[in-house]
Formats: sequence, structure tokens, C-alpha cells
Amino acid sequence: MRRKKVFLLIGQKGSGKSYIGKLFEEELGIKFIRVEDWAKRIKKDRAVNNEDYIRQVFEEIEVGIRNILEANDRVVFESTGLTEFFDKMLANLKSNFEVVTIGVFAESKLCLERVRNRDQSIHINVSDEQVTMINQKVIEKNMKTDFKILNNEENDDLLEQIKNIVKMELES
Repeated sequence: MRRKKVFLLIGQKGSGKSYIGKLFEEELGIKFIRVEDWAKRIKKDRAVNNEDYIRQVFEEIEVGIRNILEANDRVVFESTGLTEFFDKMLANLKSNFEVVTIGVFAESKLCLERVRNRDQSIHINVSDEQVTMINQKVIEKNMKTDFKILNNEENDDLLEQIKNIVKMELES
């Protein structure tokens, strides 16, 4: 029996992870989970860098992904990939599922512009300074991923890149 598969999009805020996740769902039928919805629900009045909040978010993500995989063979979700709590969640998921990591990259200036212009009602609001600091940490961490997607400006072959990644993974 094939193991259930998790596609994990990792990258800077504003790099286009959610957009790519939507393409996974709309074009390939792989369920996309907006984990930011869970993070918003449990945030309350805590700061985005509150350690207890961050720990709780990644615990919630792990439980949620596991629950969704009970009814689905494949799922995709996104993260900046920072913090020890992310690392723990990733290790736990890898112990039970096949996890395919996909780095999503875009120019820092473009990421900041995208964050400024996105629908703030569905995202956790962060200042320009917080976005810049978080994105710098993502760059410094330079997490090794199974695949990479460059998502600058108009990217006509973005869907082709995604289809190729999924095809390679489903054939493996």
C-alpha cells in the first residue's frame, strides 16, 4: 500500500505559497489546507512571535493534517518553515507519511509588495518590518527542499512546474 503524501510548500511570506496551494487543489485535485485559518483562530490577543502561540499553531497544524489525511490520500499546505516547532511537526509527519518539500522563492521586494496588497481579512496582519525580518530568517535558514519553484512576477510555467513535481512524486 502506498503511503499517504503531504506536499509542503515552504518559503517567505508573499512568495506565493497559498496561490500555489490553490493551484494544487483547483488544477490537480490535491486538497489545499490554509493553515493560516487555524493560526488566526487560536491567536487571540497574542503577538505573532509569542512562543506559546507558535507552539500551539504547529501542534494544531499537525493534528489537523493527520485528521484530513484520514479521508484524503494527498494534501498540500504551506509554512515559512521557521522555528523548532515547525521542525518537530515536520519530523512527526515524516514518521507516518511521505512528505515532499517544495521551496517557493520570490524576490524580497516582490514578497513585501504581495503581503501589502493581499486580502488582510484572511491573513494574520504583520507589519512591513515583521515581514522583512521573517523573510530574512527564511533566507538564512535556507532549508533544503526536495523541489524548488521560482515565483517572480508573471510565471507562465508555474502550473507546469507543479504538474511535473506531482507527476514525478506519484511515479516514485
